[in-house]
Amino acid sequence: MYEVVTEVLLGFLKGLVSGAVAFFAVFLFSLVYRYFTKEKFPSFLGIAFGLGFWGFTGGLLDIFAQPTIGQAVEIVPVTIFAVWGVNMGDKIAAKIPNRGALLFSGIRHGKNTYTTVKLPNEKLIFDMAAKPKVPNSVKAELSEREFTLPADLPMEDLSNRVKRRLITDWGIGDVEVELDQDGKVIHLAISAKEHGLSSLIPKGSVAIPIECRVIPSNIVPGDSVRIYFENDEVIDGIEIKGVDEDQKVITIVADSGLLEKIRGHKSTLVVALPNVTQKCLPIRVEQNTGVIEDFQIERLMNSLKKVGVKDKQADEIVKKVKTRLSKLDPPVSTRVVKAMIITELEETNPDSAEKLRARKLWRL
Repeated sequence: MYEVVTEVLLGFLKGLVSGAVAFFAVFLFSLVYRYFTKEKFPSFLGIAFGLGFWGFTGGLLDIFAQPTIGQAVEIVPVTIFAVWGVNMGDKIAAKIPNRGALLFSGIRHGKNTYTTVKLPNEKLIFDMAAKPKVPNSVKAELSEREFTLPADLPMEDLSNRVKRRLITDWGIGDVEVELDQDGKVIHLAISAKEHGLSSLIPKGSVAIPIECRVIPSNIVPGDSVRIYFENDEVIDGIEIKGVDEDQKVITIVADSGLLEKIRGHKSTLVVALPNVTQKCLPIRVEQNTGVIEDFQIERLMNSLKKVGVKDKQADEIVKKVKTRLSKLDPPVSTRVVKAMIITELEETNPDSAEKLRARKLWRL
């Protein structure tokens, strides 16, 4: 027994030494991989590389030739150090400016083969409607962060790459991102991960699955529907929370009293309704004085004209801003609206953007 314990301890100590060597090898490999590809080096490949690097000195070959408990124990620290090396290299590479990589790339290829996508300021990173909000600390971390991506990617692929980076590297639940023709982010909205259906159910309500005979094609959670039941009950204008098209089962959240009325009854027909409620909701704006009022397009148009914006351009800006505001939870502060407008103006009319930025009195 004493010999076994001694052998295990010696094996663990040897594993720590071998693991330290493997750590630095995997760390450097992970750092270089992330720096040039902007993707995280897979952990399982890091483990394989670390064990292989250790095996190059005879570690694994000895185990395969004549396996012992002590030698087998050596694998554990090496594996742990390899994973640590992958994560450490990835974190450090993410913080290193990529200007050097772009410089060498331009020298080697004769032209810039990469493009930089810069996220907006944290004040212009919005919350997605009806979804869990991301903490402000995460928005601050994402503020004006740059991603280096291949320049020959289509715009849709660029957007998908940005989404994937945010979801995988920061644990974002969902992302809405819009890029212009130059690859500049013109809209970014994010949400935290969903915490399950229970978090969406208010007190006194329940989630009710309903088996249906006929449902519309392509119906999705969030659609407003009218539901007809075989016992002549009708539910009108309720939002769907979940859909299983294969089983023809939809899930709704409703008052617990409704459950007794429709228990054991199938739906004979589900009809999708236009989302009129969402379209008719006014955009509420919180003024600097704290007063909350409806969004006034005329006031915004007048403010733009006072800083030299032409009617056609002002109309386009108002439409874009109004579309973005409709995606935010009311009320929206005038500070956010002003930041949106200045961002739109900076590309086409920087003089007007500067004048608008200098204005202290701002009301919508």
